[in-house]
Amino acid sequence: MKKTINSKHLVFAIPFVLILMFGTIIFYSTNAFAQVQQPIEQPQYELFWEDNFDGKQLDTNSWSFMKRRDSAAGRYFSSNKSLYNISKGRIRLYGRQNKGIAANDTASYLTCGIETFGHRHITYGKVEVRARLHEAQGAWPAIWLRGVDKKFSSYPDYAELDIMEHLNYDGYVHQTVHNNYIDKLNKKNSPLYQIKATVDSGEWNVYAVEILPDRIIYSVNGKQTMVYPKIQTDDYGQFPFGCEMHLMIDMQLGGKWVGQINARRLPAYMDIDWVRMYKLKNSVTQSSSQQNSTERRLYRIGD
Repeated sequence: MKKTINSKHLVFAIPFVLILMFGTIIFYSTNAFAQVQQPIEQPQYELFWEDNFDGKQLDTNSWSFMKRRDSAAGRYFSSNKSLYNISKGRIRLYGRQNKGIAANDTASYLTCGIETFGHRHITYGKVEVRARLHEAQGAWPAIWLRGVDKKFSSYPDYAELDIMEHLNYDGYVHQTVHNNYIDKLNKKNSPLYQIKATVDSGEWNVYAVEILPDRIIYSVNGKQTMVYPKIQTDDYGQFPFGCEMHLMIDMQLGGKWVGQINARRLPAYMDIDWVRMYKLKNSVTQSSSQQNSTERRLYRIGD
C-alpha cells in the first residue's frame, strides 16, 4: 500500500532541513576560512653579537679593514688613520680627496670600509645597523652582506643583500637583492628585487634585513619595506641564501651609478652607532598559499 506524506508534517520538516543545510555550509566555510587565515609563525631571534663602538680602537676580533680591489665600490679603499674615527660610542667612516693624506698612494680619493669576514658570520637570522649619513655629490655609503665561501661570492651561486645604499643627495636609500637569477638571467620583476625607501639620511636610522629559509625581509626603523620570497622556478640561483654571509660597511666615492665626485663637497662620511646580529631560533616557513601571496606583494615606505 502506497503511503502518502502528510502535508502538515512536510511544513514542519522543510525549515528543519534548511537549517541543517545552512548550518553545514557555515561549518565548512568557517573551517576553510580558518585554514586559510592561520597566522604566519613570526620569526624569533636571539642576539649573538653586537658592537656599540664604545672603545677607542676598532675591535679586530670582529672587524677587518676592507682591501682595495678593482671595482667601482672598492677602488679607493684604504686603512689610513685619517679615514676613520671612533669616539663617543660611534665609528665614522670617511671619503676624502687624497691631498697629502697618503703620499705614496696614487689614488685621487681615499675611502674606508670595515667588514666582519673571518670573524662574524650569519646564515639565517637578522642584521641591524644604526647609521647616519653626511651627503655629498659622488658619495655612495653602503651596508651589505655577501657570501663568505668563494662559491657564494661568484656567479652562478652569488649571494648579496644590500641593506642600505645611498647616492648623492637622494631622499631615499636602496635596499636590493643580488643573485644569479636577478643579475645574470635578468629576472627583475618576478619577484621584485629592489625598493627605494624614503628616509632623512642625515638623521639616525636603523637599517635591517632578515634572512629566512623562504624569504628575505627588509626594513627601516622597524617598518617592513620589502619581501623577496623564494619561489618555485627552474631558473638557477633564485634563492642562494642560507649560506654563511659577512657584513660590510663602507664609504664609497664615484662610479657609473653614483656619478662624478664633487671634491669641494668632501669629506663625506657615514656614522655607525651600533651593529647587531641575531640568529634565527625557530624554524619558520610560509605555507604555499601564503608564499604565493607574498610573491605578489611589495611593502613600501616610499618611492
